[in-house]
Amino acid sequence: MKSPCRFFVLLLASLGLLGVAVADEIGNSYPFAGGRIDNLDLATKQITVVTPQGPRLFLVTNSTYLIAGGARTTLDKLKVGDPVKLNYFTNTSAQAIIRRLKVTPPEPSNTP
Repeated sequence: MKSPCRFFVLLLASLGLLGVAVADEIGNSYPFAGGRIDNLDLATKQITVVTPQGPRLFLVTNSTYLIAGGARTTLDKLKVGDPVKLNYFTNTSAQAIIRRLKVTPPEPSNTP
């Protein structure tokens, strides 16, 4: 009688741990955003990007990977109006911190 109870307890414990692992994996996802740079503040390392949902403020850190023209770049080389795609995370202070930002080439115009 002890073995089935022990098995049941172990099963429940392992399912609980599995749930924690799945929740942790979901919590570690990094959302993407895209749009055009509307404002650059080099002093505070903040970038405002106008996205389809409206303007969003993002923070650049020393760990942020910035890419333009296929090569790594620096914050001071970015320009207002640059089209960008980025992925980010939100820290405990609700700041959106950029992990990776890529300046994308402008969309080709279809006008002759």
